[in-house]
Amino acid sequence: MLRTKSPRSLAVLLFAFVTSLQAHSLHQSTAEAEYNPTTTKLEVSLTVFISDLETALVRQCEREMRLDKTPAAEFDAQIQAYLAKTFVVTDEAGKPAKIEWRGRELDADSVKSNEPEVTLFFEIALPGGLAEAKLRHAVFCELFKDQANLIHVHNGDTKVELQYDRNQTTQSLNRVSVTTKVQ
Repeated sequence: MLRTKSPRSLAVLLFAFVTSLQAHSLHQSTAEAEYNPTTTKLEVSLTVFISDLETALVRQCEREMRLDKTPAAEFDAQIQAYLAKTFVVTDEAGKPAKIEWRGRELDADSVKSNEPEVTLFFEIALPGGLAEAKLRHAVFCELFKDQANLIHVHNGDTKVELQYDRNQTTQSLNRVSVTTKVQ
């Protein structure tokens, strides 16, 4: 017996197909993260292509998700759920730290291009600092074999560039930790 997919499933598949036709050849995200010792939080700004973000959210929730058409609260909730799975900082015990959403902003210059970008802002509480923390940065790695994620992590005067891809999604942040001498 032949079964047909539901109209909702067909709509999602059609949206994913159309989105893939508009796909770009570069699959990359860039991020800046700064550890704030006063608040003990890692402050993150993650810039991604809007089309990639929409595709990831469609796959996650199995319905159309468009930055320009989905209500902001719903779209942001889906972003947060996605980040909770793909941008995970853990402490020395392996416990994931909670993401505190701060918002998003369209990149004004890129809006005029064929590949507009959006920057996502969030914070991650790390009371123990970066010394024992690990970052799993697998944003869009489930979508693209060649996905590359670059992040610059700042801690005081120390700055480290970390690169992530499908084969290396987790790295220690201890190279960014600042050692202070006790006197």
